[in-house]
Amino acid sequence: MKSSLLFFSLCFLCLCISLLPSFSTSTILFQGFVWASSEQEGGWWNHLKPLVGEIAASGAEYVWLPPPSNADVNGSQGYLPKRLYDLDTSKYGNKEELKSLVAAFKQSGVKAVSDIVINHRMPERFDSNGNSIFEGGTPDSRLDWGVAEICRDDPEFHGTGNPDTGIGWGQVPDIDHTSTRVQQELSDWMNWLKTEVGFSGWRFDMVLGYAPKFTKLYIDNTKPEFSVGELFEKVALGNDNKPLANQDAHRGKLVNWVNEVGSGVLTFDFTTKMILGAAVEGELWRLKDGNGKPPGMIGTKPESAVTLVDNHDTGSQKTYPFPEDKIMLGYVYILTHPGHPSIFYHDYFERQSGIKDNIKSLSAIRKRNGITATSSINILAAQADLYMANIANKIIVKIGPNENLGNLLPSNAQVVANGQDYAVWELK
Repeated sequence: MKSSLLFFSLCFLCLCISLLPSFSTSTILFQGFVWASSEQEGGWWNHLKPLVGEIAASGAEYVWLPPPSNADVNGSQGYLPKRLYDLDTSKYGNKEELKSLVAAFKQSGVKAVSDIVINHRMPERFDSNGNSIFEGGTPDSRLDWGVAEICRDDPEFHGTGNPDTGIGWGQVPDIDHTSTRVQQELSDWMNWLKTEVGFSGWRFDMVLGYAPKFTKLYIDNTKPEFSVGELFEKVALGNDNKPLANQDAHRGKLVNWVNEVGSGVLTFDFTTKMILGAAVEGELWRLKDGNGKPPGMIGTKPESAVTLVDNHDTGSQKTYPFPEDKIMLGYVYILTHPGHPSIFYHDYFERQSGIKDNIKSLSAIRKRNGITATSSINILAAQADLYMANIANKIIVKIGPNENLGNLLPSNAQVVANGQDYAVWELK
């Protein structure tokens, strides 16, 4: 009897472990849209469907899709959401088109991640007293809120809820996440996105807008396979408008947020993104911190870092964009280093074809050599014109125009990728 109980206990433990996100693997995320995607003729969901195979070929396990719900006319990209259950009047397409797209991705081995915008919400209308009236998009009053669900810090919207637990966001009502009704109904909606549409994970928009404990609550209530939060703040700049050499405080905020949320959550490594963008402009010394490690989040908590070159904010809207002529160097870095790399639709599909092929090649090298989010890294050189690193004793990557490598390259290194100012070797 005892042996049977032990057997079933071990089986249950193994099942629980198998259901947890595997953040030590080489997970790759693909951002499947740009800022202007809502303007696509024929709808974005229909536009993406023929590209599913190409996106799967990038090596991505997850594709991040834009906010799928009905949104305010002044925020057609979905970041001013209104009727959350209404997936038929999104500028990206209707519900059936979205379900078909998500199913196509799943069949190709790629799981869909939905953009979750819950810090703020646009009212459907205002009553005669100027009070905000929200509609969820269902006949049974789910997500039909009023001023009680708005933080009292928003007096222009007559909010009567508790004070905001994060920063405010423009002229849009901030939602009171301390409300048990808000917590329950948002959790129910997210679970509905999983069962009705087929989403497997979440990208939480603007997590600075509410306390980390609420992100934890929504993750605990919905149990996504993949979850990543957007904590976007600019790095500290010097008088020359370049990032300061030491960005420990910036990455420390990312690490602290992840630690507070727990639950296996990830966050975008904006520290690495900002430093890398400056480093490739002839200042590659920036890619090594005072402890001899990468200067971004991947140098302190790589298992929780989603690395990026650009996204719909930084690239499409030119908010700290990566240098145009150095895009490939950015992908060489993130696809060979620890962390979870992400690939941006614009870089993959809307630049010269060579970049797409090179990204595919680098992804294949990463997977072939078992490079993971927590792979070891030994930085061999970090000079103005030369950066070299040994990753997991499996590959060596070089970035920069300097070809004088001295004895940095061992005799068993075989080049497997190269281009303008970069090369990657496998150690045979």
